[in-house]
Parts: sequence; structure tokens; C-alpha cells
Amino acid sequence: MSLMTNGIAPGPVRFHLACDRMGCRAEVSFDLVIADSPPDSKPDAPDGHRGGIPHEAGQARPYIRDMGWHVTQGGEGHRCPACSLRRG
Repeated sequence: MSLMTNGIAPGPVRFHLACDRMGCRAEVSFDLVIADSPPDSKPDAPDGHRGGIPHEAGQARPYIRDMGWHVTQGGEGHRCPACSLRRG
């Protein structure tokens, strides 16, 4: 997966995003202050992960989309704005 985070909500979280298209080296880092705490952990969902997606990543989705990045089908990766325009 191409999205990594440093920091835990609530508070500032730094996001590192890399394009998953083969051969592309586009990367971006940005900081967001996430006000909401992660949901209570369940035995099958450690560290606030719900369905394999960290709480912080879910909160950042609108911002990532506004920057022109695209979540690939199935949500496993990301494509930069230039690669999002290409097919295949």
C-alpha cells in the first residue's frame, strides 16, 4: 500500500503518499490535524483499524482526492494526478 502515516489521532498526523503505477516516482507528504480519536479497538481490529484501513487514512481521503490523487480499484493503492489520467 502506498499510504503511510506518522502520528496518531487525535492530533497532528503526517501522511506520505506514493504513486503505485509502475515506473512512476511521484510522492507527496502532507500534515493534517485529525480531531477524532480512533474507534475503540476490537480483538480483530488492533490500533483503530477498521476493515484494514487506519482511522487516520479514512479521515484523509477527502484531502487526498482534492489533491487529484485517485484510489485504485479495491482501495489497495493510489495513483498521482498524472497517472490517474492514463488508462491501464
